[in-house]
Amino acid sequence: MIQPQLSFDGDPNGQAYERWREQFCRQVADVDFVPIGQGRVHRTISPAILPRLRLSASFGTPMSFVSLGTNDELVITMSPNSALSGAMGRRPLEVAAGDVTIGDPSIKGAHITQTTHGNFQTALLPRKALLRACPDDAEDLIAQSIPGANPITSMFLRYYDLAHAYADKLAPAELDAVSQHLFDLSVLMIGARGDVAEQARMRGLAAARLETLKSDILAQLDSPALSLTVLSAAHRISPRTIQLMFEQAGITYSGFVLEQRLLRAERLLRNPNLRTRKIIEIAHLAGFHDVSYFHRAFRRRFGRTPDDVRKLSGETG
Repeated sequence: MIQPQLSFDGDPNGQAYERWREQFCRQVADVDFVPIGQGRVHRTISPAILPRLRLSASFGTPMSFVSLGTNDELVITMSPNSALSGAMGRRPLEVAAGDVTIGDPSIKGAHITQTTHGNFQTALLPRKALLRACPDDAEDLIAQSIPGANPITSMFLRYYDLAHAYADKLAPAELDAVSQHLFDLSVLMIGARGDVAEQARMRGLAAARLETLKSDILAQLDSPALSLTVLSAAHRISPRTIQLMFEQAGITYSGFVLEQRLLRAERLLRNPNLRTRKIIEIAHLAGFHDVSYFHRAFRRRFGRTPDDVRKLSGETG
């Protein structure tokens, strides 16, 4: 069986585009891709399959995505850098860049248009599960705009990016947990109430908050300004709450920061492009500003000195 190609770059008027449109868009994605405007079409698609939902992140020229009416899921749709327009049956759809909407692909001819060049992201979720969790809101919000600036929506968007980026690197149990957390954030964003909302907050919101904290820490590992106080102010939660979130995950905040800095230092020492850099420079790049402490912590973690790791890497490289 020939695997359909996920992406396309070329003339939308030729046989190659029609073949891609039939073999992938209609037969695999259950959606017709209709180019907007004139000229070359570009669309890069990266799917991610999770136990409870399917993610698809794509990038390219303006495009209209038209439902064939064969899919009974509900689809959370967003574009960080393009407005979206269209209709879900008789409901008009107008969504600003960065906001979120819910589409209904069971409606034949329902369509969402990415109006400018950019990203288009979707999360397909089982309709029945969403309606059980949000009986008063899931279908009422179809074609409505959900502001991306809302705290829960912002958390959903950040966790979506993490889930999509790491889905193919996770073990089955980890993937199942990530899928549940993303679903929990979805129902909180849509409007779950009562016990369902409380369960979702305990699972999905807590996990997403922790992953967001970790992501911000990794982005600032080399900064002397990285501290519990700075993170607390940025995330508007108390330092003690941050500490508790890490402790509930089985590690301390300081232990996580130290481990990530040591792992970064080890990777930098093995990097052949950095062999001319001094050990003290590597320590600073990894966020250590007390070199004596760096040497002690590194040896305790890896059983070797930084210089040993660099030499061994050179011998095996």
